[in-house]
Amino acid sequence: MSSTNETHIPKLELSSSGISLPTEKNILDGVIQDFQNAFDGKLTFQKDSNNNFLLSTPQGQLVTSIAAMISDRNRLLAYYVNQVDPNYAVGRMQDGIGRIYFIERKKATKTTVVGRCFGAKSTVIPQYTKVKDQQGNVYESTDSAVINQELIETILDKNGNIVYVDKDGNIVSEDTEGKIAKTKTTTYVDIMFRCLEKGIITCPAGSLTERYQVIAGWESVTNLNDGTVGIADESQAQFEQRRRQSVARNSKNSVDSIMASLLTLDIIEDAYVIENYTADNIDKIDSNPNKLSFELLAHSIYVCVYLRAQTKQSTTTSKETPSEQIAKVIWKNKTPGCALVGNETVLVTDDTTDSDGNCLYCNSRAPQYKISFDYAEKKDVYIKVMMEDSKPIVGDPVTLIKNKIYEVFTGQDGSKKPRIGSQIFASQFYCAVQSLGEWAKVICLKVGLNGVVDKNKVQVAINQMPVLDLDNITVNFMNDTTGA
Repeated sequence: MSSTNETHIPKLELSSSGISLPTEKNILDGVIQDFQNAFDGKLTFQKDSNNNFLLSTPQGQLVTSIAAMISDRNRLLAYYVNQVDPNYAVGRMQDGIGRIYFIERKKATKTTVVGRCFGAKSTVIPQYTKVKDQQGNVYESTDSAVINQELIETILDKNGNIVYVDKDGNIVSEDTEGKIAKTKTTTYVDIMFRCLEKGIITCPAGSLTERYQVIAGWESVTNLNDGTVGIADESQAQFEQRRRQSVARNSKNSVDSIMASLLTLDIIEDAYVIENYTADNIDKIDSNPNKLSFELLAHSIYVCVYLRAQTKQSTTTSKETPSEQIAKVIWKNKTPGCALVGNETVLVTDDTTDSDGNCLYCNSRAPQYKISFDYAEKKDVYIKVMMEDSKPIVGDPVTLIKNKIYEVFTGQDGSKKPRIGSQIFASQFYCAVQSLGEWAKVICLKVGLNGVVDKNKVQVAINQMPVLDLDNITVNFMNDTTGA
């Protein structure tokens, strides 16, 4: 019998190439040998005739369970050893790596939209009042409000012409002397509504139309503008991509430092920065690979950003406007003396302070700089899918396919989202569609821009952000002439 301080169970090995785990067979053999030593070789684990393992015996059950627990412990240890590698880290381990770079995972947020509530004057709309959009999503008001604002509208006839009345309110012709336009006064109040569910939920203008609860004096609701779309929890791939980009944030005077610093702003969805370090201008779209619609000046930097919010005038927690925040980040990180190109120009005042927090310049003498950049324009992507008309198909196949493609494109499945100037490959949607079931047999899938859908890949310019609308996804089944 061997010493009680010894075991035949193989150990884990840590080397320069990583961690190596013993096989489950070797672990089981080691446990059996330890049991044999403990019981002086009197236990039987295998049949004599064909040498099969006797799992049904008590000793067989014990050694198998112990070997399984050891193997599971080894795999768990290997998992956490690999978690120190940013390429494989997930969850809290990835959050910890992110904190080393002073970044936090972006949590899911809720879509918000301004709803215009019409009704009788002085009607109170309480906080948490619920409304519903045309997609069935429910929203609640963030504050209470009173209907007290007036909207005067000119009344038009069925032909779209202004209706005129005299001083007694009688309808008269346009040529009548002393006529006035007939008007209608309605009262309303604008209220911020927040979706009950987190994530990427769109609320297009005019889609917030249903009162979810009845309040005396409240007649209708609508939204004049698109809502500010919420975001889903940042996935492992998306967080790692942002961590890599943030590495250059602590540097200065490089395009990488500008982009990394811009991406730390909550208002920024994406950014693209390029420089022309040559003494010659880069020509327009015909002769440069970046598909610019303008010249990139010699010794200049071009910055393009895409906002999370729906409008450039949206308010944030900062006292500065989005344009001012962006311009200040560019100014602090750009190379001194270089030119800037873009259609948006903001005047930035040098507010640099010393170690005691005092401004280096008095207010009247502080240097001012014109900082130029661009807001990326949305570029619609179109997708066309040809499917085999196989049977049986469960549910609404067209809607299922559209939603699955949309989830991949917007990163709701955890994949990386398309960025400014990025390429969109048709192949990236194949697996998602086929995962719907055996009936989902893709014959052909194409992508395109400007409504022409015949490419295996497309690329947008570096001042464009690729976006996808469900209406721009076409699904056809072979032998089905209706399509969708």
